[in-house]
Amino acid sequence: MAHKYPVLAATPWPSNGALIRDAARLGYLHLDWGTFDATYHKGNWWTLFRPKHLVCNDWKKGGVDFRDTDYVDDLFQAIAYDPAYCAKGGRATSGIKEMDEAYGMDDAPKTPALLQAHNDHGLTEMHRICQKNGYVITKCMDYVSSGKLWLGTHHTLSHALALGFECVDRMEHIGTPGPQPPGRRQVHSRRNLSTMFVLRKK
Repeated sequence: MAHKYPVLAATPWPSNGALIRDAARLGYLHLDWGTFDATYHKGNWWTLFRPKHLVCNDWKKGGVDFRDTDYVDDLFQAIAYDPAYCAKGGRATSGIKEMDEAYGMDDAPKTPALLQAHNDHGLTEMHRICQKNGYVITKCMDYVSSGKLWLGTHHTLSHALALGFECVDRMEHIGTPGPQPPGRRQVHSRRNLSTMFVLRKK
């Protein structure tokens, strides 16, 4: 059945669930595929579309380390990989406790380079357990840390391509940034979007 609206590359989706629903519309996820959510926790990706054969890994409740799972090679047809991708730094005031816990930021590496290495390690594992021609859907973003712009999208995509993935789509999730911190002069454009790469294992 035809849909009333096209899926655009950049959209203010109201939630990750809406983003994932549209990714499924494009054929990057299917109800009957064996699907692994490596970073499940509260399951917010699956509020509007949920595969029948979804394996959920909640790292907060005794799940496996997504950098070193015990799954066999080439197992899953699709993988959702949404690690913490914005380094907080060492400031105790950076972020909100509830949000940090919900998005896995409370114990994530503090610097951009360490966080990127952590996530790249996980993406390497996702490549191993993904079937040939299967999809890994992952989110990342560019952000400012310690006054410098960290190109998280560039680093993530570069690592994915080096692993042998093919990038078949890029979807920009437009959001609303928080207010400028009081007493600080704005020196960079505010980051009001995250990026979802759709990667296919060649």
